[in-house]
Amino acid sequence: MSSSNRLYLFGYLAFLSIQYIVGNRPAEKYDFVNDVLTQSRYKRYVLSPNKWPYQTLTWQLRNDHITDADRFIIRHTLHRAFNLWASASSLMFIELPVGHQWKPDITVAFLKGKHGDNLPFDGPEGIVAHAFYPAVGVLHFDADENWTLNRFEGINLYQAAVHEIGHLLGLEHSTDTRAVMFPKNRKFDLEYNLADDDIRAIRKLYPLKVERTRMYGYYRH
Repeated sequence: MSSSNRLYLFGYLAFLSIQYIVGNRPAEKYDFVNDVLTQSRYKRYVLSPNKWPYQTLTWQLRNDHITDADRFIIRHTLHRAFNLWASASSLMFIELPVGHQWKPDITVAFLKGKHGDNLPFDGPEGIVAHAFYPAVGVLHFDADENWTLNRFEGINLYQAAVHEIGHLLGLEHSTDTRAVMFPKNRKFDLEYNLADDDIRAIRKLYPLKVERTRMYGYYRH
């Protein structure tokens, strides 16, 4: 990522560029479903065959193609994106610094062109990111894209990260146009958040924990 494309922490973003999301096989090859739930509600989400076998996941941002200044802002953005999914589930995410003795569950990198996974990037626009379903734990962003956080030009890193992390956790695309997992460009929204469909999907895989205490009865966390 060049310094001319430096990210900014605060401000406004407008449009998300076209992105193709891939997992162990291309995500667009999966079929959508629309199964009836109770209380006349529908689920439009689709779950991949796999999920993480544990609920505390570690992640690490590699140093490829990013400056030190970019790294700080990218890490902050990734923390926000991971925490959004954690807030709706029983998941917890812990960042590991580069060089840590433990191997992370999830590796995030900004790469260019051919980068070793048979899914080469194609320069500006087109394919901007791809992620793999559990438990591969790989998320790649195209370093040639104009990633931004406070300009109408460029690609919204936060929104792209939230969508991709959904795939990392085992979610496929949703047919609900309000969902972050809906596979289509969407305008930036100041109130960008998980839709009910996203929340039901992530809780299907990683339900909220419910515990009982003598003093307060049931509570969830």
